[in-house]
Amino acid sequence: MELFARFSSHLAETGLLDGAEHVVVACSGGGDSTALLILLREWARESGVPLVAMHVLHGLRGRAGEEDAVFCARLASDLGLPFGFRPIDVPSNRGAGESLEAAARRLRYEALLALAAEIGETTLIATGHTLDDQAETVLLNLHRRTGRTRGGIRARREDGVVRPLLPFSRAELRSFLAGRAVRWREDETNENERLLRNRIRRRELPALEGAWPGASVRLARAGAAWSLRLEALDRTIDAALEKAGICREGPWPRSLVTGLGPDGAARLLVRAAGTRGGVPGRVQLARVVSRLFGGEPRLAESLAGLRLSADSRVVRITRRPVRP
Repeated sequence: MELFARFSSHLAETGLLDGAEHVVVACSGGGDSTALLILLREWARESGVPLVAMHVLHGLRGRAGEEDAVFCARLASDLGLPFGFRPIDVPSNRGAGESLEAAARRLRYEALLALAAEIGETTLIATGHTLDDQAETVLLNLHRRTGRTRGGIRARREDGVVRPLLPFSRAELRSFLAGRAVRWREDETNENERLLRNRIRRRELPALEGAWPGASVRLARAGAAWSLRLEALDRTIDAALEKAGICREGPWPRSLVTGLGPDGAARLLVRAAGTRGGVPGRVQLARVVSRLFGGEPRLAESLAGLRLSADSRVVRITRRPVRP
């Protein structure tokens, strides 16, 4: 089946874009986002949903980054689509202890969400994450020893970000573009193997695929399964918090935390740490949860650069005090 037919069937089966009155398409100029924009342009002709292509300029790659922005603007013009552009200053808006990559990702999503909010409440944001990205994310979380507490890439986030390309590989997307004589741009920083994700992409995943053909597909399925499990846990957690009238960041009654069970408590802590820029490791998280459920009346632990404390009544996460 031709790629667009499979893509269209995927959207129909999953309902990923159901209810959208506008879709903002994140466009970096790379092969994945270029393919996504073209596929969604064809889908939009049939569905009648307006699209907006958007490029976020991070300012980290000098002239090459500026050329990406020009490429995306021309692509949107060729497709007859409106184009949104947002420059961001990553170094100046980087949080304490936050890597440049994490800051760029956070600020990019903030820019996309801001544009979507300007357009209207029923606007979704489509990003070009693929099957390969899903497989890489599973390996990345295993490297970080966060495993099932982080899950894989979600097909749809609560804030309206959707990933329509998760069932499709980079190779078939590039084959689709080549078949249509469509160019794309390559980000030279993807070759920097000092970054863990790039080492996974360039070395580990190809080695696994060579030894066990189909490894990428199986890893992607595992990531999707983890995400479904976490979505179920999140629904349970959110229902408990709403019933108690407590925000996600806490503090939380200790009885509520232990009432979620070990898996639910671990997920609650991971989410709360994530809102403060922390990513707890599996071993660290297991120790904290074990102490919470071990009946200790008071405890204090480090958690992803934050401070978790608990007494017989309350559990809270706070930022560690800065030493003079």
